[in-house]
Amino acid sequence: MNKLYENRINSWAGVLAQQRQGNLEDNKAIMAYALHVVIFNSLVIFVTLAFSALLGNLYTTVIAFIASGSLRIFTGGYHCVNPLNCLALTVVLFTLYGKVAVQISVMMGFGQIVIFLLITLSLALWFIIKNAPVAPPNKPVKVERRPKLKKIGITVWALWVIILGIIVIDFNSYKEVIVAIGLGLASQTLSISGVLKNKK
Repeated sequence: MNKLYENRINSWAGVLAQQRQGNLEDNKAIMAYALHVVIFNSLVIFVTLAFSALLGNLYTTVIAFIASGSLRIFTGGYHCVNPLNCLALTVVLFTLYGKVAVQISVMMGFGQIVIFLLITLSLALWFIIKNAPVAPPNKPVKVERRPKLKKIGITVWALWVIILGIIVIDFNSYKEVIVAIGLGLASQTLSISGVLKNKK
């Protein structure tokens, strides 16, 4: 399965590389990576949303996914050893986040949720400043790009703080959304915390 997928990606990449100027092999490698990112991420999103829709928590899953993903783009994070593990882990975790957001919003009150958010946001900021961007050893981030990515990561974090500050005013109407955002940010915080170790 993986071999067939890789062969198809390389075949498409070869066709696209011939249409670009420059070194053919370099262009093929770039195209192959770009195709893999687009195809695999699209698959992850589709499967995750399909599962969450079947379980009746599509809305909160989407919110958690957006919160986590918007921060991950710039701060990096833990990567699974192979794509199938990544697919399975993402589907399970974010479907679970969507379901848990609904349950917690019923079980927990204003004070408890605010404490959860304060802890999550504080840890997120700490690990963004301390570790971000986090990349696997085989695909390190260039040194000159790191300060910019860290700064954008902090900006995204600040935007979520502002959004949460606005919607918490009407707490009862947005409880599920607030918790879903918190869970998404907590997931990405764990990803860049260093607790989970990337491997070559």
